[in-house]
Amino acid sequence: MSKTIVILASLALASTAALAKDKDKVTALAAKDAAAISGKTITVTRHEKPSFTAMTAGKAGFGLFGAAAMISAGNKIVNDNAVADPADLIEQNLAPAVAKHLGAQLQSGPAPIVKGGNPKELAAAANGADYVLDIESKGWMFAYYPADWNTYWIGYSVETNLIDAKSAKVMSKMTCYADTNKHPSSPSRDAMLANNAQIIKDVTAALGWRCVHRIGEQEFAVPAADLPATPAELVDPLAALPPSMKTDDKKD
Repeated sequence: MSKTIVILASLALASTAALAKDKDKVTALAAKDAAAISGKTITVTRHEKPSFTAMTAGKAGFGLFGAAAMISAGNKIVNDNAVADPADLIEQNLAPAVAKHLGAQLQSGPAPIVKGGNPKELAAAANGADYVLDIESKGWMFAYYPADWNTYWIGYSVETNLIDAKSAKVMSKMTCYADTNKHPSSPSRDAMLANNAQIIKDVTAALGWRCVHRIGEQEFAVPAADLPATPAELVDPLAALPPSMKTDDKKD
């Protein structure tokens, strides 16, 4: 294993551990700035989906090499089972609601994938629009409970920035983090991976929907009633988890 991979693995786990620290960290759009956006155009920018960390007790015992293995295993789960980046649904549901609330026009077409993340790089991707709404998944994972290695929780973090394309000024910013850490129904690893990782798909989508509402309301002051409703099956996908899906897992 290369030194680069080990370093990246270490940084990814450190980033994952920091997700909760930035939960709902927000710089809300000021009312005067919101008023100035009326009649203007907004485009969305996106980023490559981040690595998924599959944190199991066995791999956690191998330090940085275990961290690299967790990331490799997580990415394999995502790729093999076509687990969608929750930023997809955030773009589809948050961006139109924000544009409508601000009286702006949302540019159509696929959002460009931006490699950099600083305001100037985001502004450069505006493609003629007045403002850029940048949506970036910052991290996602599942992890075992220290007191119960056989059950798991799932976490997701996303950051949104509204950038003035002309000045590259950050008009608003929010980091939304959500997880199932305290949910009373925690799945086993086998349950999470069953049926093409359907539980992972449903839960990460549900966490994405939580952020649609938190970001819409807290960063952009969109009334809850003006945001799309979370699909009923994604309000709490773990609530209907049958007891048979809480089976023992191997600690690898």
